[in-house]
Amino acid sequence: MTAAINRLQEITSEMYLDALKVYRKNDNSLAETTCIKALQMLKQTSGLVYEKALIYRLLANIFNKTGDYRKSLENSHVSAELFLSIGKIEKAVPVYSNCGVLLHYLGDHAGAYKINLQALELAEKNGFEQEKARILLNIAPLLVARKEHKEALGKIAQAEAVFKKYSNKRGIAFSRSETAEINLEMGNIEESIANHKIALELRKELGVERELLLSFSKLSSALIKANRPEEAIHLCRTALETADESRWPSSMASLLLRLAEALLETGLPDEAITTVRKAEKVFDLFEGFYEIRAQLKRVESKALRDTGEFEKAYSTLCEYLNMEEMRQGTRRTEIISRLKIAMEIRASQREKEIIAKKNDELTTTNNQLVQAMARVKTLSGMLPICASCKRIRDDDGYWQQIESYISNHSNAEFSHGLCSDCVSKLYPEIADELHDTMQRNTLE
Repeated sequence: MTAAINRLQEITSEMYLDALKVYRKNDNSLAETTCIKALQMLKQTSGLVYEKALIYRLLANIFNKTGDYRKSLENSHVSAELFLSIGKIEKAVPVYSNCGVLLHYLGDHAGAYKINLQALELAEKNGFEQEKARILLNIAPLLVARKEHKEALGKIAQAEAVFKKYSNKRGIAFSRSETAEINLEMGNIEESIANHKIALELRKELGVERELLLSFSKLSSALIKANRPEEAIHLCRTALETADESRWPSSMASLLLRLAEALLETGLPDEAITTVRKAEKVFDLFEGFYEIRAQLKRVESKALRDTGEFEKAYSTLCEYLNMEEMRQGTRRTEIISRLKIAMEIRASQREKEIIAKKNDELTTTNNQLVQAMARVKTLSGMLPICASCKRIRDDDGYWQQIESYISNHSNAEFSHGLCSDCVSKLYPEIADELHDTMQRNTLE
């Protein structure tokens, strides 16, 4: 059996590495198919948990890249739970953090905040300083959504201090980029531009294409808001010269969206339309990215209006509104679904609480019955009693008055009186009178 498991591990590990290679070459479909086949093989055993976790994590990355954030979230969550089940906390924490990012993308800010706090707690407990800093960066935009800008900037400052401690340029770039976005929302446009430029220069040094495209796009957006569209056009075109449009579709489309907006601002609607169409072609092979798709339609509608093509502008505007309505409708459905799940969980918890309370009551009652049975057993056994004074010998060998013994071993209480024989014996001179009195009391 061990040999079979070892062989299964070798095969699935090779499949994982093959899937990883084709994923990096941007063949997402083949990478997904390979991962699913490997997982089907791994279902043959309850072991090899680490291998399963790696494959689920890769599947999550594939779906994230192609814009299917819901499937990415599902696979990320499974991966994190598997890593945690085998004590690979250093692997589980970043995947949990990624779940928070995906929930943010899906509009579930409350869920994103909750899972990020859970990831933060794990990171703190295990001394993962840099992972803690990354999670703080994920929390910042959630605070911004709640209009807690100062608190968000404070979290970013904490994160950047950690990244500087470890000379982590990538982390510093993310910190500056998030700071820039918050400043932009607060209306501090020039400060936003300054921070975006710092992030861009750091990313040029690092050469991580996706993050570099992200910086170009965000800086361009800030320049457009600063009424500097010519600079934004130059920046976007510089980025597009070296970008691989098939590798990072969302980043490419976002960059083209900014270019189209800048062209529109400079009075070049025809070029803006051409740019929008190019961006839309990027999505031909991908699902998802509905927000960017909708924004492209919005810009295209404005450009068509500026060229005098009012009918096309109207129909394109309708497409944009339909997309937004569909997106909002999907979001509402998801919110309702989450509320329903939350209610079901709460109902289940209440049921468990009721059962637990009943169990406690039953346990208490049972203990009382056991004690009562013990007392009954004590009194129902053979009792050593003195033939003369009628005292009872207890388990320790001491002689007790019969009243004391019974009171200690039961709930019985005693009141004292005299029977008729003892009255006649002790008080013969008034015995008849006492008998009459006792009889009258009994009758009454």
